[in-house]
Amino acid sequence: MKNTNLKLAIQKNGRLTEDAVNFLRSAGLQFENYKQKLFSSCRNFPLEIVYVRDDDIPDYVESGAVDLGIVGQNILNESNKDVKNIMNLNFGICSLSIAIPENSDVKVVKQLINARIFTSYPNSTKKYFKKKNIPVNIIVVSGSVEITPALGIADAIVDLVATGRTLALNDLRIIEKIYDSQAILITGSKNNLSEEKQILMQKLINRFKKVLSGISSLPVEKLII
Repeated sequence: MKNTNLKLAIQKNGRLTEDAVNFLRSAGLQFENYKQKLFSSCRNFPLEIVYVRDDDIPDYVESGAVDLGIVGQNILNESNKDVKNIMNLNFGICSLSIAIPENSDVKVVKQLINARIFTSYPNSTKKYFKKKNIPVNIIVVSGSVEITPALGIADAIVDLVATGRTLALNDLRIIEKIYDSQAILITGSKNNLSEEKQILMQKLINRFKKVLSGISSLPVEKLII
């Protein structure tokens, strides 16, 4: 990779991967098949695209290892890294929501006092229930959160919801939304980019704005803390 090129991190494999790649190509960027590489060099723009785990993107951006990152707002909310949102990208739209079994007697969130809440988003979950002054027991799992109520170990879950199809398949229903999320473009709050890189970044942002010009904006709600 060339040090003079901008470096942009995106998720290697996951929910935002295909949409992020398609978005970059919609912006006219030409690069090789990401599935076979750890990074790609654009042929028509001084940009290196780095493929990493989504959880690691805020760290890479904050440290200055990369100049920019495309990541879900939910990851940023959970990480609390010193980075800033440059722009919303209007894909990967979902919400972090509280869901309970269909046959649960719970009607409102305040009934979850001392409930067992399983989630992959412990920081966001803790902040939400603390704000509501509702004591709960938060149990962290890395995946397959939806199965925990059926196993009899969870009273509720907190997870990302896009279409709601997965919840329905597991006989779960939403009782509260914590916040909305979508893909965002981030950079370090304290980055010290050269003048040349600042110019390149603005050119890249202008390309992205042109892609978004015909798309209605979905505002991302601030994390409730």
